[in-house]
Amino acid sequence: MTMQTNEQRPFVSVCVVTYNQEKYIRQCLQSIVDQETDFDFEVIVGDDGSTDGTREIVKEFAEAYPAIVKPVLQPRNIGPTQNYLSVHNKARGQYVAHVDGDDYCLPGKLQRLASFLEQNPECRIVWHRVHIINEHGQSAVGMPVKPMREFVPGNRLYARDLAKYYGMTGCHSGSMYRASARKVFKLTEETLDYFFSLSFVIDGGYASYIDEPYGVYRFFSFENTMTRAKGGVVTGRGKLSLIKVYLATNPELARQFAAQCLFEFLRRSYLRYPLRWDYLKLFFRCRAIPAPSDLILIARIFASNRNSSLVREFSRRTTPFVPA
Repeated sequence: MTMQTNEQRPFVSVCVVTYNQEKYIRQCLQSIVDQETDFDFEVIVGDDGSTDGTREIVKEFAEAYPAIVKPVLQPRNIGPTQNYLSVHNKARGQYVAHVDGDDYCLPGKLQRLASFLEQNPECRIVWHRVHIINEHGQSAVGMPVKPMREFVPGNRLYARDLAKYYGMTGCHSGSMYRASARKVFKLTEETLDYFFSLSFVIDGGYASYIDEPYGVYRFFSFENTMTRAKGGVVTGRGKLSLIKVYLATNPELARQFAAQCLFEFLRRSYLRYPLRWDYLKLFFRCRAIPAPSDLILIARIFASNRNSSLVREFSRRTTPFVPA
């Protein structure tokens, strides 16, 4: 941990969002303040009106690390998007990392991500892979289960790529972005984390991916295809809203968005998920014919990263995950 004075501007800001996560938030925050770096960093923690012991733990860390931990205690629950914005709007670092309160970091995370951005000035946002642990303490390296390099050559994902893949590319808690590339500071509706990710590269630059796992993501099995949240109405509507916004402002991505919409329609129809007709309508609204190769690529990435792939990976582990 590198200490800083109140007058110093941190090189990196770590933004943490949490709500009713008293079982996990202590491990999350401790894993961040214990990071060894050659630069100053701050930790901004947004508690979204928790009703359990989460807020008290956040206060405890703020008192123990007053030069590092900056609490943002919402007086009431304002929802994940507004909590995200309130925390990230306070970030002062040149680079900004995001960690959800139920995940945690592994040693070397901040140094590795910041160094990568320093060495790649055109990269706007970078993700690292994560260890995924389930409710039984079993683990797998994933998110994605198979690294993107197995599907996309090189290590550069442009706006056209993220328009197709969305949440199949990386874990939100594994991200660090260049603060100068940020464009979204205010929203009136709930959206997905990849709305923000796509916004970083929508006007240039690229996203990248680090194969080594530098964090742990908690995953609880609900079904054998994708997580329940991914098939749910709230996230489904968030994705629809995301596409509509960027389709209006970036018509050159219509073909990629059409591929994503058609794939979502077929997937949701097969799984009997809601909103499939909404995606079909949006597909026609794109007024573009997706490349067959894009549909095949999306299907391959999806198939290799669905829950059943994680379950197979988990089954290979007989002992709980213990980070090095």
